[in-house]
Amino acid sequence: MGAEWITHKGKRILYIKYSGISPSEQLDLIKKATKILLDSGATDNLTLTDVTNTFVSKEFVELAKEKGGESKAVTKKAAIVGIEGIRKLLLQVVNTVSGNSRKPFDSIEEAKDWLVE
Repeated sequence: MGAEWITHKGKRILYIKYSGISPSEQLDLIKKATKILLDSGATDNLTLTDVTNTFVSKEFVELAKEKGGESKAVTKKAAIVGIEGIRKLLLQVVNTVSGNSRKPFDSIEEAKDWLVE
C-alpha cells in the first residue's frame, strides 16, 4: 500500500501504512510520504500513519524525527495507530524532536474522525 490520499467525510488524508514491508522499504516510505506532503502545495495536510504490527528500527525513528521536522509546516494534524507499550515512549521522542505532534489512537476510524473534526 505505502502512502496514498484517502477521503474521509469530504476531507483528504494522507494514509501511510508501514505493515508488511521490510525495514529498508519503511525508510523509503518515510521519504516518499514526506515528498508527497511537501509537493502537495497545501499547508493544512492531514496524515494518518499506521504502524500496526510493525517493527521500527533505530534508523526508522531517527529518519521519522528528521522528516517529521521537514513536513511540520505543511501538516495541520497527524494521527497514528498501532502504538503500544515502549512505542509510546518512542512516539514522544519523535514528537518532541520533530515538533510535529502525532496523536495516538486505538483504531483507524477514531483517528480519521479526529483528523477531520
